[in-house]
Amino acid sequence: MTKSRGSARLRAGGARLGTMLAGMTTFKVLTEADVTSLVTTAEVIDAVERAFVEFAGGRAQMPAKVYLDFPKYSGDLRAMPAALGERYAGVKLVNSHARNPERGLPAVIGTYMLYEQETGMPLCLIGASVLTALRTAAASAVATRHLARPGSSTLGLVGAGAQAAHQLQAVAEVLALREVKVWAPPAGHAQRDEVVEQMRADHPDLKISVVDTAAEAALSDVVCTVTSSREPLLMACDIRPGTHINAVGADGPGKQELDPALLKQARVVVDEMHQAVAGGEINVAVASGDFAESDVAATLGEVITGASPGRTSDEQITIFDSTGLAIQDIAVAILAYERAGEQGTGSAIGL
Repeated sequence: MTKSRGSARLRAGGARLGTMLAGMTTFKVLTEADVTSLVTTAEVIDAVERAFVEFAGGRAQMPAKVYLDFPKYSGDLRAMPAALGERYAGVKLVNSHARNPERGLPAVIGTYMLYEQETGMPLCLIGASVLTALRTAAASAVATRHLARPGSSTLGLVGAGAQAAHQLQAVAEVLALREVKVWAPPAGHAQRDEVVEQMRADHPDLKISVVDTAAEAALSDVVCTVTSSREPLLMACDIRPGTHINAVGADGPGKQELDPALLKQARVVVDEMHQAVAGGEINVAVASGDFAESDVAATLGEVITGASPGRTSDEQITIFDSTGLAIQDIAVAILAYERAGEQGTGSAIGL
């Protein structure tokens, strides 16, 4: 057979396969606006909590994140696959570029592809930047629900980017808040002012104030750290007994927001051990020998299910090391997809 005939047959076979797939691979597309309209913060919190329970019970698959690092651009691209239950599987592609806001771009941009386990057929392509923001804040709310001291009513936000507003919204779902203190590094003051103005509009019943230091923000019952810092912002001496901290910003090697001495004196709960050691709040302290994997008290799933205790006294300092898990993403993707089916939201496209 000549090369030209072989090439022709390949083209013909490819055309037939393309025609067949075009009739079969139609899937839904949900935009960022669709996701915002389809799910509520409270629903996302409950979905994320159920995902932690499923993962703790061995009813979810979650291979390790895959990173492509771009140090020249202060960014990375991550692939985060997961399967939840026996029906759905999916993967999120998401970036983290700390300098993007300087360019007028979001620091985090994501897309999610949801699949059917039984056939492997694609079900839904979802704009996942809002999804990522919601599930990140939801994990803090779940941890706060299980680890914060009863009666906690004040929130400190260390960092004032877009995620800070989501953290407030989520924590307000699980606590009767009365006061919020917000701190941001000098480079983030312009964004801080915009975010705080929106917070005040969204939560008119709360006293929301801007403070001059991270330590001032930490004089709260619950503290959420949401920066891209590579050095401690909160020292052990800054934290009062009984405080709960959601350490959210450290999501890659070399990032840290808390003094290793603070980790040592607290009860530390992680979302997933391997991710936490590789790139969570504890990663720098573990690498330096100031903190060990054996110092971790439990995973959040173990606390939720009662396999391990959470807070053991009102005076105890608790820390949740939140790295962001693929099971959180798929939980919210499923919620949005199923809700879209109920409401007829989204558009359909074929490959």
